[in-house]
Amino acid sequence: MIRLVAGLVAILPAIVVFAGAIAGSETPRKRSLLEDLGVKRLFDWPPNAHDVLRLLHEFDMVQLRAAALAETRGTDRVRQFAAEQAARAQQREAAIVRLNTFGLLNIDFATDPSLVRRNELAGLQGAVGQAFLSDYLAKQREDIDDAIGLLRRYLLHPDNDDIRRFAKQQLPLLEETREELQTLQ
Repeated sequence: MIRLVAGLVAILPAIVVFAGAIAGSETPRKRSLLEDLGVKRLFDWPPNAHDVLRLLHEFDMVQLRAAALAETRGTDRVRQFAAEQAARAQQREAAIVRLNTFGLLNIDFATDPSLVRRNELAGLQGAVGQAFLSDYLAKQREDIDDAIGLLRRYLLHPDNDDIRRFAKQQLPLLEETREELQTLQ
C-alpha cells in the first residue's frame, strides 16, 4: 500500500507538468479540447480568447438550429423568444467573424456543432408538444448558463483586449436572455 501511494506521489508532478504543457501549447489553429471537455473549468484555469470565440460560435449554431425547431413546435411565446435568440446569434456571429479576421486570431471554426450538441438537437427534433417545450427550455437554460459562465471566467483573466470588450458587451445580453427565459417557464 505504501509503495502504491509513493508511486502515485512520484508521478503526480509529471501529470501536472504534462497538463500544464498541454494547456500552454495551444495554437490558434488547434481546437482546445481542455475547455471543451471542462478540464479548464475543473482546475479553475481561465479560458483564452480562442476558447471564447470558438464556444460562442458553437452556441450560436445551436441557437439558430433550435430556433428553426421552435418555429414549428413551440408556442407563440417560445417561437418569439427563439426568433429573438436567432437574431442575436446572427449579430454575435458577425462580430465573431470580424474579431477573428481583424484580430488575426486565425481560428478554424467548426461548420457543425459538436457531437454532444448535435445529439441534444436530435433529441429536440424528436420531441413534440409539452415534451418539446420542457426539453427546449431546459437546454436553453443550460446553454445560456454555460455561455455566461464562460464569459465570466474569461473576464477574470482576459488575454485579448478586443475579446474582453466583446465579452463585456455580450454578458449583459446573455443575462437578459436568461431572465426572459425564466418568464417562459
